[in-house]
Amino acid sequence: MQIRHLVVDKPELAELLKQSVEELKGTAARVKMLMRLAEKYSRCASREDGGNLGWIELSCNDPRIRNYDPVLENVELEEFIRDAVRNHKLRKGVVIGPVKTAQGYHVVLAANEFGAENATDFTGSSV
Repeated sequence: MQIRHLVVDKPELAELLKQSVEELKGTAARVKMLMRLAEKYSRCASREDGGNLGWIELSCNDPRIRNYDPVLENVELEEFIRDAVRNHKLRKGVVIGPVKTAQGYHVVLAANEFGAENATDFTGSSV
């Protein structure tokens, strides 16, 4: 699953940006909007790449991947993403947030996915 996000200082701005993305129909339109908004508003260095955090590998409940090493610099955000994937709240085209971390308020979007029909856990990113 490819994850994109933006992060801002104020929860009201995060909510407004989230609504701007959610009101669009279809994943492609939502991804393009989030990319534009990230480039314009996000405080994260990922704004240079449209808020791209990279690909997150999903897998079955393989015991070898239960205890993972964090792959994102923002461990709080990664824990939130892992929980959302486990609870089936994060899937392609879905916008979640705002999520508060020490970095600010995040709006997160699953931009693309592969093999999702068999996925149950978050195992890391190729970033």
